[in-house]
Amino acid sequence: MTDIDGSNTSESTTNESTAGIPPNAAALPWPKLIALACAAFATVTMEMLPSGLLSQIERGLGVDPAVVGMLVTAWALTIVVTGIPLVRITRKARRARLIPAALGVVAAAGAATAFAPTFETALLGRVIAAAGHGVLVAVIVVYVADIVAPERIGRAMAIVLAGPTIAGFVGLPLGTALADVVGWRAIFAGASVVLAVIAVALVPLLADTGESVGTADRASAARWDRSAIPSVGTAVAGALVLVGHFVVFTYVSLVVTDVAQYEPTALAWFLALFGTAGAVGLVLSAWLSDRWPRATLPAVALAMLAAFALVTIAPTTPAVFVTAIVVWGTAIGLLPPVFQVRVVRLASAQFRSLAGAVVITLLNLGVAAGAALGSLVAGSGTGALAPVAMAVTAVGTTGLLLLGRVGEPTEGDTSTPNSAVADEVVVGTASTTTPVPDSLRSDGVRQRGEAVAFEVGERETCGVEQCG
Repeated sequence: MTDIDGSNTSESTTNESTAGIPPNAAALPWPKLIALACAAFATVTMEMLPSGLLSQIERGLGVDPAVVGMLVTAWALTIVVTGIPLVRITRKARRARLIPAALGVVAAAGAATAFAPTFETALLGRVIAAAGHGVLVAVIVVYVADIVAPERIGRAMAIVLAGPTIAGFVGLPLGTALADVVGWRAIFAGASVVLAVIAVALVPLLADTGESVGTADRASAARWDRSAIPSVGTAVAGALVLVGHFVVFTYVSLVVTDVAQYEPTALAWFLALFGTAGAVGLVLSAWLSDRWPRATLPAVALAMLAAFALVTIAPTTPAVFVTAIVVWGTAIGLLPPVFQVRVVRLASAQFRSLAGAVVITLLNLGVAAGAALGSLVAGSGTGALAPVAMAVTAVGTTGLLLLGRVGEPTEGDTSTPNSAVADEVVVGTASTTTPVPDSLRSDGVRQRGEAVAFEVGERETCGVEQCG
């Protein structure tokens, strides 16, 4: 940018845009990130445990299998219903304190489920734990984005989101296997203890917080603003891609045996291949999100769309089906971190905490909607699963391609999206700016960091990039 006197203001722009980032954010805060990954691992393991312990819980509480399934359904529905309201209610709390507190809630509620005398008590424990989990995940995403430099958000998010991935590969299988020895109640109790230990460990670790200056003030002022449009739009489009994934993945065993016509024994090998590809995708997400922040998410959606197209066109051709599994697995490994990083980057500082809640809400809606749609489609024939998934994914991909053109807020900016550096005077054209002197800025402008347009000599117009 060029100042009125012709001097270059790009350096001042950079300095101002990164003013809110902690001085040590250039280096990844590994202890915090690993601890948060452990927290995510433990709470997602708690979320998934009923899936592997249904038969034991059924016998222990004396209820039908279909009723026990409500322990899983209630978790997702609770997050959908309470996610955004709870984030708004807790917006004045410092994130460094809210994260251990939310973990503590999940731990206590998990213990209530472990010692529940009746199914109703166990269900209540699951509902409370899910509410804490929803707040935790929403806040963690925002907290991570706030303690690292903008160009490192992708890498930091990939580290933390490795926790939920490992929960699926390690936490759930381990809990299921140990339950055969010690029983389901001991597994829930043990998971609660692990959560409590992590919560206690996080208190001093996060106390030396790297949250940027003004984070608490901006969080307490959490509100919907202009950034909600591209942020929520991207979240909805990404959720549609996730719906497409779960249409097929919920019935992946039938896709392998009925559609691709493999023997049932091949399912384990295909799942192992799928999981390995997913792990590769997760690792790649760290680099891709930071290298191509706009293009990566649409590219991931296109890859998933291509995988479903391959299954639709030639499922019985081994080379085609194996390629589809690898591409699909890699894409779903990439999707969660890339998706969340993109939504957070599109959100202004004021909307960021709400954006985190929107993401977790839509993710759970996507899982539920995908499984439900898959159930309807499978009833009329498994051969239609991939085509339907392709159609839904195509809609989401189109939205992501269109929204991929939307600019993000200036790196480190705390104002609304697509704004230029805060507190600049726009003179003549949108590309010619000069900083507003402190003496001319009102207190309100200083607090909000909003762009201001002045008339210099004659009426001038405020460029789109600077004014809302």
